Amino acid sequence: MVGKVLGIKDLEQFSSRRSSVYVDPECDKFFELPLFIAASSNDITTKCQCFQFSPGKEPALRSYTEIQQLLQQGKKRDVKNILRENSWPINSPIRSQLWPMLCGQHQTKEHMLDGFYWEMVHQVFGTTELSEKPIMLPAFVDATHCLPYHLTSTGRAVADRIVNVLGYDCPDITYSPVLYPITSILLHFMSEEEAYVCLAGLVGSKEKVFINQTKLQHEVTWKTVMQIAKKHTKSATSYFQRICPGLKLERVFMDWCWWILAGLPFQHLVRIMDCYFHEGIKVLYRVALVILNLFHKECQSNNEWSPDNIKNDIGNALIKFCKKIPVSPAKLLHAAFSIRGLSTQYISRIFIKTEMLLKSRSVLTSGSKQLIKSRSSDNLPTSQSQVNIQMMSHTLTIREGEKSPGHRAIAMGVYPIHNLKSQACKNEDVSESQSPNPKLHSNIRHQQRTHFLNRIINIYIYIPIFIKAFGFHFIQATPKK
Repeated sequence: MVGKVLGIKDLEQFSSRRSSVYVDPECDKFFELPLFIAASSNDITTKCQCFQFSPGKEPALRSYTEIQQLLQQGKKRDVKNILRENSWPINSPIRSQLWPMLCGQHQTKEHMLDGFYWEMVHQVFGTTELSEKPIMLPAFVDATHCLPYHLTSTGRAVADRIVNVLGYDCPDITYSPVLYPITSILLHFMSEEEAYVCLAGLVGSKEKVFINQTKLQHEVTWKTVMQIAKKHTKSATSYFQRICPGLKLERVFMDWCWWILAGLPFQHLVRIMDCYFHEGIKVLYRVALVILNLFHKECQSNNEWSPDNIKNDIGNALIKFCKKIPVSPAKLLHAAFSIRGLSTQYISRIFIKTEMLLKSRSVLTSGSKQLIKSRSSDNLPTSQSQVNIQMMSHTLTIREGEKSPGHRAIAMGVYPIHNLKSQACKNEDVSESQSPNPKLHSNIRHQQRTHFLNRIINIYIYIPIFIKAFGFHFIQATPKK
């Protein structure tokens, strides 16, 4: 990539462009933006190697209008190539238009009406004003990975509110640890409402997978990455197993997404998101494989990553390596998209095969009477956890090994109720609410009798089922002769 040297006026305009009011103004030093010198100077100094600047040459970067026209014409392959090759500066204003357009193309629902998000905010919180108190996050959020990416306190509160509203609108999301970090990244380049619309498009996409929404999908995903890595980065995976004989690769690949989201510098992450919002999660697969290869090479040539230093904790060593990754965003993406034989069909085939394998193991082990149900740390069943339900009705649930019916299983994740108002009633209010109408009391007594009779009928119905479920049999006594 080639760019021109900016003069003093251009430099002032470049540095004054703040993409979002939610971003910490001091965060530029974390992003390691290029340091420019006046055009009269021949010495070009840059702190990051994202671009190779040479005087007098314009950057051949595509505009938002060009990409929009290609999308309208249905030329998604051309858009894919443009996104891969064009390294826009990290604070370029193009992303405030580009990202909403890329996410909006995956929207399966009808077009959201203006003000829909704020109506949802008012419905959940009772007001559109941003609360100064911390907001309780939904259960599907991983509290240990709520990455703010240099957002201000206001920006973090806005991210909390977006995730809450999305969880309220999509109650089928039960486990999605990457949802919060992606929300924080979006807020760098757009407003709160636009960020919500983008997330809704990614979550509701049917053609491509962007965000895992259940514990099963999350587990299948990292197992898929592990299977792909064993084939495409065979030397790296073999090296890790060789230096750590007792290490299980599962423990390393369980945190594969955090190599990217929690490890890579922000300028690398933004360029990855440019492609991710168009192509889907397969972009992250490719980047993860490149990280493994680079880490393997550094382990063989750099004493900092010698086997003695990393064998006790390869997972944390990978994240530390990503923070100091020795390649630019352009080189990282070029290496990622140069991997051959990693097509969408191949990834889908491995994903489906892994998912079917996990589900089949679940079915096979569900018949074991000795199996005890296990739960994850966030109170969500894993793919290998079994409830082993013997019978379920609209009134009770009977599980093997239980002497009495237990509580019904929760179908969806627990969602915090924010807009809840309670008021204590006085004795006068209670007495006034009691109606002296005799017909009303007669109807209430009739309903109570009906409910009592239904309970008795249910008992007679379920007694034989209980006996059969717990293995008891009637013993018929024979008369003495």
